[in-house]
Amino acid sequence: MNKWIILRLTCLLIVLLALIVQTSCLTSLTTTEVENEIYVLVNDLRQQLGLNVLVRDSNLDELARQSSASKFSDDVEQSTELRYLLHNSWWVTYSGGSPKLGKGTAQKQVDYCLETPELREVMLRSEARATGVGVAIVGNAVYYTQVFDVLSAASGNGEPLKLYENAQAIDPSWAQLKQFLVMDNTDDQPYIPGVFVCADFAAMLHNRAEMAGIKTGYVSIDFTAGPAHALNAFNTTDRGLVYIDCTGQGFQDVTSGDSLDSPSSVVDYDKVAYAGVGLDYGLIPLDKANSFDYAFYEQWEQQWAEYEQKISLYNSGTLSFKERQALKRELEALRATLGTYHWEPLGVVTDLYIHW
Repeated sequence: MNKWIILRLTCLLIVLLALIVQTSCLTSLTTTEVENEIYVLVNDLRQQLGLNVLVRDSNLDELARQSSASKFSDDVEQSTELRYLLHNSWWVTYSGGSPKLGKGTAQKQVDYCLETPELREVMLRSEARATGVGVAIVGNAVYYTQVFDVLSAASGNGEPLKLYENAQAIDPSWAQLKQFLVMDNTDDQPYIPGVFVCADFAAMLHNRAEMAGIKTGYVSIDFTAGPAHALNAFNTTDRGLVYIDCTGQGFQDVTSGDSLDSPSSVVDYDKVAYAGVGLDYGLIPLDKANSFDYAFYEQWEQQWAEYEQKISLYNSGTLSFKERQALKRELEALRATLGTYHWEPLGVVTDLYIHW
């Protein structure tokens, strides 16, 4: 074999090896490997900017993967916790064959996010503590989603809510929580549509409780009809999960049960809330809530219905003086238990999400 043939074969071999290497680079990475690279690259960037490192959360990964695999369908977003959390979603369409995930794929996607203001803002949110990444190949496109453990909620003026998280905060006892609520004046703020709404009340109480060392959850609730609502959750050490609604005057009127010639009472807008999917959202004044089970609320509502029936009878003019006096004593006993005002249910809950 002469030198010319050997040289040509060597050149051909080099070209062939280069093509193999190039093809290998283009097809060597799985979607999982690209997800992992995106996670690392985002954390590297956050560290460079002085932001905290994000923990990888398997639940957030699952949400991100569901979203990408569905091509960001509204059904997935509306039927999962994804709609309550901030997330970035984008896709890349390929022509001339199946999509290829190569060595530079993850960096290219992170760079794209950094060049897109709304994606960059979410990626670099300072309060984020955990994240999940999902990559899916569907047809001739690759779909990318990154989910963050940051609440996707806005204040009354449209600005994003900022929740303060205290790593040292702990679960309180019911007595400790009640004492904090009595001292706190969040519920004294007026409800002003478009300015200070239920989300602002829940965020304010959340941040104040966390600053006081009390672990707090921000709760989002959806109803079968009407706007969504926000409140707070506390996992008490002795009484379990307690929902607190501190939305102030102007949001919901109270029904007065004070019909026995006594002065009108002052309304306390710190309330224990009773909620569950498929159940009416109910409220009981803080000082009258002796149990946090929904059955207690149902019994409470029955007692109020009885009280209102007896008030109607008392005011009907059909009773003798003696009967009216006896009924008045019954009403006074009920009022000592129930108080002098009552909130009507806000509606049937279709979804409830606690953001701890």
